Amino acid sequence: MKHTAKLPKELQLSCADCSTRRHAWFKHCNTKELNDLQEHRTAQHTLKAGDYLFMEGDTPGAAFTLQEGWVICFKSLSNGRRQILSVAFSGDYLGYQSDMSQPIDYSAMAVSDCRICSFNGPSIMHLLQKQPSLIQSLLEIQQQQAIACRTRLTYVGQAPAKQKLAYFLTNILAKLEQRGVDIRETIDFPLTHEDVADAIGITSVHMCRVAIELRRAGIVDCRHNHIRVTDFPALKALAQSVF
Repeated sequence: MKHTAKLPKELQLSCADCSTRRHAWFKHCNTKELNDLQEHRTAQHTLKAGDYLFMEGDTPGAAFTLQEGWVICFKSLSNGRRQILSVAFSGDYLGYQSDMSQPIDYSAMAVSDCRICSFNGPSIMHLLQKQPSLIQSLLEIQQQQAIACRTRLTYVGQAPAKQKLAYFLTNILAKLEQRGVDIRETIDFPLTHEDVADAIGITSVHMCRVAIELRRAGIVDCRHNHIRVTDFPALKALAQSVF
């Protein structure tokens, strides 16, 4: 792990009180199982915006549940650019591999201040053997990630830039709404134009032009680390036109 600060026990949240539980890999656990989960938890950590949770090629030896904040997951390219694979929010599970001793093939970096819960490899193996519901949760997560990957390949590879941006923003807003954010208000948006460009496969210059076009059309205003949707039907129509 890179630049993480371990929280003292008195500041750590219990698994039973975790507000992200309904989105996390342990969402099906009962009270007894949650107690076992907490007993085998390695630690809770904090990251500042710009800190790495892990980098491509590292061997973290642990998997992580994001409790608060935004994290981008990406792969670095030989030309110095990067492809952002996903944006993680509270409850998302990061870094899990079937063989935790192997190097990981992507990087995870905080784009806002974050709070993260970690489980090392032996703890994960113990929990999976003792709690079959966690195996089912991992299968569900892997299926969701596979669907998201296929969708991302389709719209990043084939859609026009305006539709790419609309689809990306609609997906982000849907995830935030699931987590209780009022998306009809102006909300914090810690992704830069460069981040969004790297997620949808266009240059940052092109991204700025498309963002200006959508703002002038009265659809969405995304700048200064905030976003406000002014025409939801128009944004959704653009996003849906991808497929």
